[in-house]
Amino acid sequence: MPAAQGLWSIYWCKESQCLGGYLKGMKINGRVYSEDFPQIKCRSYKYDAIDRIIVHSGRFHADDVFCAAMLLMCYPDAEILRVSSVDDKYSRDKRTVVADIGFGKYDHHQPDTELRDDGTRYAACGLVFRDHKHILFDGNPDAAVTFERDYIIPVEIADNGGMENPLSRAVSAFNPAWDSDTDSDEMFEKAVLFIQKMIEREIGRHDAELRATEKVKAAFDDSDGSIVILPGYMPWWNVLIDSSAIYVLYPSRDSWTLYAIPVKKGSKIRKKLLPEEWIDSKPAGCIFTHPQLFVAAFRTQPEALNAARQALGK
Repeated sequence: MPAAQGLWSIYWCKESQCLGGYLKGMKINGRVYSEDFPQIKCRSYKYDAIDRIIVHSGRFHADDVFCAAMLLMCYPDAEILRVSSVDDKYSRDKRTVVADIGFGKYDHHQPDTELRDDGTRYAACGLVFRDHKHILFDGNPDAAVTFERDYIIPVEIADNGGMENPLSRAVSAFNPAWDSDTDSDEMFEKAVLFIQKMIEREIGRHDAELRATEKVKAAFDDSDGSIVILPGYMPWWNVLIDSSAIYVLYPSRDSWTLYAIPVKKGSKIRKKLLPEEWIDSKPAGCIFTHPQLFVAAFRTQPEALNAARQALGK
């Protein structure tokens, strides 16, 4: 594998000192592909030397693609081998990681495969994520929990014969059609890149939430405790949902957004909806009110703030 090249400016995580970068050419079964792929570098982690990542050949699925994507981001100098069986020399090699094949540490096809605390079966990607999440989400364990819940566990359920999900179907769609002469390894590489870029964006999104925390806390401290005004759009939910704040205001291009804060993250139930009469009789400066009364837009900040106070009876 060539030395690190290309861009080195994906993201910085201030709290954990994580640097991401791109490497040239993913190597699969002896062939180097031309596209760049992302890697993770965490200064708090001492890397082991891994020469190869082994997954099964044939049709690929989200499970083995996730394994290859995550492992290659952690061990960017490794080559991916897609095989139909695992040679004993590799199964015992400390410089090789075998996943989703071979009945080893990161396989789940044996009868005695590991179970999660809730009794559900791990898939290979869950086992790999369990042992590598501290690298992928270094310094942000809450982000690792969210990523596992939203991405890893649904893939596991589908791969273990349970309910299918859109992500698993999207990854499977990278497989060549039955009557195509397209190289399967080439499409596997594209599927791995697809997942890697998704992981990269998720890491960046969660790091952005961490960077916003102090600014949102400062805005809340400067507020009346009910209406919080932010200097711009930023992730506010980790601070404001569990606070006394009812509404949050922030500029959005040429208008100001007034947003009703939910009772908990991911909930559609609001602490207090906007007034129902705003649908037919909008307050001064209001240019849009959502029919579900959780968000409205205003021409100016004073108009939005005044309307929020009226909604709270202030």
